[in-house]
Amino acid sequence: MGEARKPNRLINARSPYLRRHAYNPVDWYPWGEEAFRKAREEDKPIFLSIGYLACHWCSVMERESFSDEEIAKILNRHFVPVKVDREEHPHVDEYYMRAVQLMTGTGGWPLTVFLTPDLKPFYGGTYFPKEPRYGLPSFRQVLEAVVQAWKTRREQVLAEAERIDRAVRESFAQWSRQERVEPSRRPIEAAFDQLVMLFDDEYGGFGYAPKFPNPGYLTLLLRHHHLTGDAVALRMFRKTLDAMARGGIMDQVGGGFHRYAVDRAWRIPHFEKMLYDNALLIQVYSEAYAVTGDPEYAETVRLTVDFLRRELRSRCGAFCSSLDAESEGVEGLFYTWTYDEIVSAFGGGVGERVAAFFGATVSGNFEGGRNVLFRAGRPEELASALGISPEEAIRVVRRRLLELREARVRPERDEKVIASWNGLAVSALVSAAVHLGERSYLELAVEVLEGATSALYEGGRVWRYWLDGRGDVEGRLEDYAALGNAALDAFSVTAKDRYLDLALRILDAVSERFVSQDGRLLSSPCDETGPHSGLQEDYEGVLPSGATLTFLLAAKAFHATGEERAYKLSERALATCGRIEDEPLAFPFLVANLPLLGRDSRELFVAFESGDPFEHVRAAISSFQPYTVIVPVDRRSLPEPLRNVAQDKVVVQPGPTYYLCEGFSCRMPTNDPGLVAKMLSERG
Repeated sequence: MGEARKPNRLINARSPYLRRHAYNPVDWYPWGEEAFRKAREEDKPIFLSIGYLACHWCSVMERESFSDEEIAKILNRHFVPVKVDREEHPHVDEYYMRAVQLMTGTGGWPLTVFLTPDLKPFYGGTYFPKEPRYGLPSFRQVLEAVVQAWKTRREQVLAEAERIDRAVRESFAQWSRQERVEPSRRPIEAAFDQLVMLFDDEYGGFGYAPKFPNPGYLTLLLRHHHLTGDAVALRMFRKTLDAMARGGIMDQVGGGFHRYAVDRAWRIPHFEKMLYDNALLIQVYSEAYAVTGDPEYAETVRLTVDFLRRELRSRCGAFCSSLDAESEGVEGLFYTWTYDEIVSAFGGGVGERVAAFFGATVSGNFEGGRNVLFRAGRPEELASALGISPEEAIRVVRRRLLELREARVRPERDEKVIASWNGLAVSALVSAAVHLGERSYLELAVEVLEGATSALYEGGRVWRYWLDGRGDVEGRLEDYAALGNAALDAFSVTAKDRYLDLALRILDAVSERFVSQDGRLLSSPCDETGPHSGLQEDYEGVLPSGATLTFLLAAKAFHATGEERAYKLSERALATCGRIEDEPLAFPFLVANLPLLGRDSRELFVAFESGDPFEHVRAAISSFQPYTVIVPVDRRSLPEPLRNVAQDKVVVQPGPTYYLCEGFSCRMPTNDPGLVAKMLSERG
């Protein structure tokens, strides 16, 4: 037997992704001054590798290259190798991803970047194979070329690094001019026109392959339909949701969505499961159910919430960040099936009908003759085979397959509890509770909020993540604002003072920690130093930006309290994204929510002295109302922040009493929730 390999310094890292590399022969450093000092003292370039635990190609590169002794010798001799978890240091990932995108026109993970000792990028890419393939050079060839360039063309390399660093900063700065943005419908209309051009009429979604869910685009479509009644927007929205819910991108057995599909038809996914994707899609499908009443959307929500509850709960009560794409070193092994496995699970003719329903064949549609399950048949076909209703037939089949799958080796879970992703999950669960009338979702939302707050909020500051009993790394703007939003959303249906207080304390912390001296809203704390400090977000991808989340928190807080400081922060967040009227799809979540401060916005004060605030709200909100801010007013103990706007919102017995207002100018109060629902539906 060979000698056991000794661990490198990543054995002491907190990140599970970094610890995965602890037994590589590569002499890894975590991101920090120790690595930077070594690079300066030894005059070596830094080899920077950025990834995350659930990333399939990150795992492939770790096995192929970072475990290879010869590759390790080159890295250790000629570079200072640095490994970064993008979820731990998103600002580092954001900066160097932009650099690679400017250099190559593409980006992704693993992110591979070569830096000067002063941290300026001069060459990069994403995944490089061990041997030349896919039209890519081998990783060894790349390393040898960089070593040669550093030795023989140093001045040219340094000049290139200066040029790229300047280009990255200029690309961020182009959005940094402060412009007043009118919170109107116009950017939504402009964004919709662009989405029509991007829409895939055959399979739904936007573009071709790979295909991402794009919850920001879906949010835009539904709000455009809400404001205008545009049937085309609703058709695009529903076609995409139907295709995803029936495709392989959704786990047809255990619920929840994989990160994206590699094909145009949504059938073959990349198998990692991220908390943020599932949180945002719970919100989208909940809203879809509120608009359409389609039970398939409600069932998709239920399956996804069940997945979160079953597979991502942390011991602190909040949610862990992700599940790996691989198990036993094989991508998708946990989630895929052979034809025989399905047939034998049900026996004979019934098994064949189940296999046909899920599109499974003997030859398979995935690697190794295995099948990614998708909805290829009609539920009625299953029902006739099992002799029960279509809805029950699907549940019975899923339950049986899930029982069998639970015996398999599970994908690794990243145990990090990330503030912003948990904030998104709480807000989504509150939305699902209201739209589906599921009290258990509200109870889960409160448990997650309590767990996240206990783990991540300390002394007025928000940690980026919690792991192994403690928080670490101060949060970014998105972490503060998402947690504040979660608290405000929880307050809207529980009337618990402490949630309103938490939201307003976080709002103040955002103003104190993230607004620069020249009035810009930064993505990282103002006192942060280093080459990646002082930057603003200039677009949002799958996730809503920190600026968008700040706008939502501040706008809703203003409607709830009337406080000027909240209104000013909402305007500052808008000004940060001053070019959205020119490029509305750069910030789809923000554009979709702009009317929250415009003439389409309203406040609904729900005054009560007894009973359940959740039921009081549910009685009146029977339709989709994205621009109506719910403010519960418990007359037994009126919170101080509500006194300016709610002191006169009294209960007309027997209560509860509803006050529908526009700009705090209110209609006559009523105790009739049906009348409130009618008034809410009068205008988009």
